[in-house]
Amino acid sequence: MFRWKPALLVAVIPAAVVLAQTAQPHAAQSQTTQPPGGKAAAPDQPAEKLPNSPRPLDQATIARGKNVYQRFCISCHGEHGDGHGYSAQWLDPRPRDFTRAIFKCRSTPSGTLPVDDDFMHTLDEGLYHTNMPSWSVLGDRQLRDLIEYVKTFSPRWKEEGPGDPIRYVPEPADDAASRQKGRQIWNAQACFNCHGQTGKGDGPAVPTLFDDWGFHITPFDFTSSPHRKCGSTDKDLYRTFLTGMNGTPMPSFADTISPDDAWHLVHFLKTLQVKNTEQHLFGFSVGQ
Repeated sequence: MFRWKPALLVAVIPAAVVLAQTAQPHAAQSQTTQPPGGKAAAPDQPAEKLPNSPRPLDQATIARGKNVYQRFCISCHGEHGDGHGYSAQWLDPRPRDFTRAIFKCRSTPSGTLPVDDDFMHTLDEGLYHTNMPSWSVLGDRQLRDLIEYVKTFSPRWKEEGPGDPIRYVPEPADDAASRQKGRQIWNAQACFNCHGQTGKGDGPAVPTLFDDWGFHITPFDFTSSPHRKCGSTDKDLYRTFLTGMNGTPMPSFADTISPDDAWHLVHFLKTLQVKNTEQHLFGFSVGQ
């Protein structure tokens, strides 16, 4: 009289398995919508800003810029803008690879494209501690033509426009209180892991640091020179803290420190610099 039970089980078990399988994605989805700590994201949390719209490139400007590039830039950056020019094998750090549209020195937020004025700053000033010289001798017209041509190496310029430059808040007084606050931020953000306790670029993390192309990268030694790669002014250093250096392990601190704190950190780092001992003897410069 119990011979119907096996048939019933055969019919019920597959249905139960199907129900269990369809329920699992929903359970997983409900788990992944909660951040660490178990608190659900706020429903009114602002959405991530979409990239700015791209600007069409000017073909006449590109043609002029190509001539400038082939004359002055190709030996390092290469025919295809990939940083594999003939001279690149002897250069450290390596020339910029324009095909990925990743740039260290920008006034725009981390992960966004630079504005033309960022390019002009690099071309006018050059990059200290590298083989990239100043090209200001070429003049504004040729440099802007060159910038337009450089954009042709990456499709990213056709997909999005440059980011919006960061805003600068007024600089507070560079006094003992500000420098002490900067020291606290230096420690809280663990800057010493890369730059070392005294800012010499000899932190414990140095052996593990590589850029996006797989080359080992050394953190800046703040005691060695007042000239930094992306600019030597206090404003340049402030900007670097809030934009980061894309393509390197140096992140943006825009989400972890306030703009005022960025100025305090600038003031502290200036205390790490070795004072200039340069002297002039019979018209020649001697010393550091």
